[in-house]
Amino acid sequence: MGQPPDLASQTLDAQNRYEITVRGAINVAWFTEAGAVEVRPAAGEETTLLQIITDQAGLVGLIRRLHGLGVVLVCVRQAGL
Repeated sequence: MGQPPDLASQTLDAQNRYEITVRGAINVAWFTEAGAVEVRPAAGEETTLLQIITDQAGLVGLIRRLHGLGVVLVCVRQAGL
């Protein structure tokens, strides 16, 4: 496993890298304006969004957007910078 995130990166406005795994396939075009988001189909019925670099407000906004699109979240993970 990797190193634990630095405590300095644990503030609301700190930029961090996140990975979000969702159930099923998603439309890559939904995330083109989100910056350098990489979409990787995972094993089985899941898709992982990688390289999401944002603060916590941006992360919450993305999660709300996914919810509004009817996407089922499987995992949200801070991946560190």
